[in-house]
Amino acid sequence: MIKQHKEIMPDLNCAQVQDATVKIQSAYRGFKTRKQLKESGEDMPDLQAADVVAATIKIQSAYKGFQTRKMIKQHKEIMPDLNCAQVQDATVKIQSAYRGFKTRKQLKESGEDMPDLQAADVVAATIKIQSAYKGFQTRKMIKQHKEIMP
Repeated sequence: MIKQHKEIMPDLNCAQVQDATVKIQSAYRGFKTRKQLKESGEDMPDLQAADVVAATIKIQSAYKGFQTRKMIKQHKEIMPDLNCAQVQDATVKIQSAYRGFKTRKQLKESGEDMPDLQAADVVAATIKIQSAYKGFQTRKMIKQHKEIMP
């Protein structure tokens, strides 16, 4: 008879059995706690009350921060070095692409037309802006070289 029961009993060291055990225990504890609250006559808190909502948000945000810090700690070697030149270049490219997208979207929504890029005044303004920027970059580079090589 004992031999027959041993074959039916699950392996208590199995991970699935342990997970199921924890779920069953937590469900029972929750049931037991709710039953005690109901018998004691204490009311459950109003979940729509402002102070309960604020406390809930505070607890959730603290937990999410904890989870994020835990994940970052576990995957720290995967995270890129933010001081790396390649990462900074990629960041600038992504940001500029997004800003351009956002600007074009705003212009489209506002109903304003984009300027005619073939118009003479637009071409002249473009050249003026580009030459000013190239001059700025050249002066900056010369200044850096003078600092390196006295």
